[in-house]
Amino acid sequence: MEDIKGMYKKVVKDTFPDTIKIDMGGQVLLYKKKVWSIYDADEKCNVERGLRYGENPDQPSAMYELVNGNIMLGDVKFFDYQGGLQAGWRQRTCFR
Repeated sequence: MEDIKGMYKKVVKDTFPDTIKIDMGGQVLLYKKKVWSIYDADEKCNVERGLRYGENPDQPSAMYELVNGNIMLGDVKFFDYQGGLQAGWRQRTCFR
């Protein structure tokens, strides 16, 4: 039973790319994987880790943030990468 509980506490390395580039007819969106610096008890130091899927710790997961680019249709901009993650999510909200 301890092994199962430990699985939910451990944030493991993932194999997702650090950046994702999407080109739609010359309009390029650049996304960067969101990572946090956390203490790893096994390595006894801070390590950078990404998102861990909470309900199934063996399932890989990643969160990406738009860091550059925009999609334009006429005069309408669809993304504002300077506003943070698109859902309005703020890191400080999750770490209360």
